[in-house]
Amino acid sequence: MNIEAIAIEYNVPEYLVILIPVILFIMVIFLVVLAFKIFEPKFKLYKTDRFHGMLWKWKYKGEKIIDLWCYCPTCNSMLIVDDDNCKATSNLGDKVTFFVCNECGGHEIGRIKGGDRHYALKVVIRAILAKIRLKTFDIYAHK
Repeated sequence: MNIEAIAIEYNVPEYLVILIPVILFIMVIFLVVLAFKIFEPKFKLYKTDRFHGMLWKWKYKGEKIIDLWCYCPTCNSMLIVDDDNCKATSNLGDKVTFFVCNECGGHEIGRIKGGDRHYALKVVIRAILAKIRLKTFDIYAHK
């Protein structure tokens, strides 16, 4: 059957014969997307927190944490890393990574002891994953 025959048989304007399936298709897609959002794990809404005196933000790719970085809790600027002393010493107790905010006068905002910037990021990732595992994260904090 063609569109004109359907319109005549059911006494419906031709544009409705075309429009109704399109609207139904869009509604089905919307419901599928909504279902995926509803059943998405709640921890995926957890994307910011404070650790070591700094505001940390990240994203997820699947279950993996990506684009993790720290920001100034006062002005929300990205912090600069200073881990030069980690190259100068082999003693883990002396290795410190400093995080500095240039927008707030170049002051130290936070520090993580024990290694360089890669070590510091792993420390924060472990803290995030611990909060997720223990379900102690707050998706509404630090917005």
